Amino acid sequence: MKIVVLGATGGTGLEIVRQAIDRGHSVTAFVRSPDRLASLRDQIQIRQGNLLNRSELEQVIRGHDAVLSAFGPRIPIAKAEKHLLQEFAAALAPAMSSAGVKRVLLESVAFLFKDAVIPPVYFLGKLLFPAVIADATAMEEIFRHSDLEWTLIRPPELTNSRPTGKYRVREDHLPRFGFSIPRADVAHCFLSILERGEFMRKIVGVAA
Repeated sequence: MKIVVLGATGGTGLEIVRQAIDRGHSVTAFVRSPDRLASLRDQIQIRQGNLLNRSELEQVIRGHDAVLSAFGPRIPIAKAEKHLLQEFAAALAPAMSSAGVKRVLLESVAFLFKDAVIPPVYFLGKLLFPAVIADATAMEEIFRHSDLEWTLIRPPELTNSRPTGKYRVREDHLPRFGFSIPRADVAHCFLSILERGEFMRKIVGVAA
């Protein structure tokens, strides 16, 4: 498939790019800092621009089959990025509709699972990261009310551990005892869901 990866210079995004190449996909990375992808320059298309600009997003996305996004703010969140995910969604959703590309998979946060007890992610999120919960909720709402074929993937704590290939996926729930997951396994989950055409207009939890 021809895919656009957003957030491609972050930990999860880089894993998505590398694994997508290995699986034979044609990859376009739309990034703010292309130098961070210099080692992959001969294997992918790299486009530089503003991920909050609707017209730039539309130009890059047009002609592709899907968008995979691991874009998000860095922790701790700067004041200027308090509404980053909401602004991103407000640009991306209409850009995709205008470009005629429907399929989008997005990384969100497990903090939004209100019914999770072990671990109590929503409680911890409200206590420790209220701005993250508010911003991720706003982002999700934009996609959930769009005409796109979205999948929202909510992992717990992300680690840089080696991939296990044994992660668990649950629709509308965080897997029980889902405390963490390697970024490489999240990337594998993204690509597997895309290739199988699963979880259209669904929210999924993924954990080790």
